[in-house]
Amino acid sequence: MEWIRLSVDSGLFVLIWLVQVIIYPSFLHVDREKLNYWHRLYTGKILYFVAPLMFIQTGVIALQLLFDPLIFLLDGLLLAMVWVNTFFIAIPIHNAIDREESIDANILKLLQVNRWRAWLWTVLFLLTVGRILIDLLG
Repeated sequence: MEWIRLSVDSGLFVLIWLVQVIIYPSFLHVDREKLNYWHRLYTGKILYFVAPLMFIQTGVIALQLLFDPLIFLLDGLLLAMVWVNTFFIAIPIHNAIDREESIDANILKLLQVNRWRAWLWTVLFLLTVGRILIDLLG
């Protein structure tokens, strides 16, 4: 199961940092007349990559919590923070951008909010890598 977890965590780690460093900052440079179209296209398509990874990660961590709750409690808490950040903070900001409300301010807010998700997914990835290395070396 740890190899599935490593695959999913790796995918989310790479994806979230691409979003944080390249995709979201590029929104600030897209012509405002084209941004609305591009943003809707982006949010619709990125869902096909992020949603399956998030659901698989959630399932794997749920199973890990069932079998060893003490070891995977931190993972569960970090994942819960990712979900709260995503659905209660990031998605409403995306919706505000779609409604063309304070676009620049909301893009900057999105970058700040996403930074938290990036670090949370980074820690989840590092926890998985660390556990695999300990198993391999121990």
